[in-house]
Amino acid sequence: MNSLELIGREQELFVEDMTIFGEDIFDMVRGSSFLVIGGAGSIGQAVVKEIFKRDPRVLHVVDISENNLVELVRDIRSSIWVYRWRFLEPFANLMPGGWLF
Repeated sequence: MNSLELIGREQELFVEDMTIFGEDIFDMVRGSSFLVIGGAGSIGQAVVKEIFKRDPRVLHVVDISENNLVELVRDIRSSIWVYRWRFLEPFANLMPGGWLF
């Protein structure tokens, strides 16, 4: 059984919205600055990863748990090539200065 069947849905919640507005969201996030407080918790990590995928200019993450912050950084660093290939490579020629990691 897949997770959508388990919760009684036929499709993911925001598929239609992301299809329609995904490029606009990318443009709004790209080059913007963000501060995520509580960014190493479960919801915070999801938010940080979604922001990070869209190439923010600055992304500050604050959390009380240093261990969770370290794990978040390790996770992002270990998957940066996936993010770069999947989300950012089409825009590489638009980004001066190269990649963060």
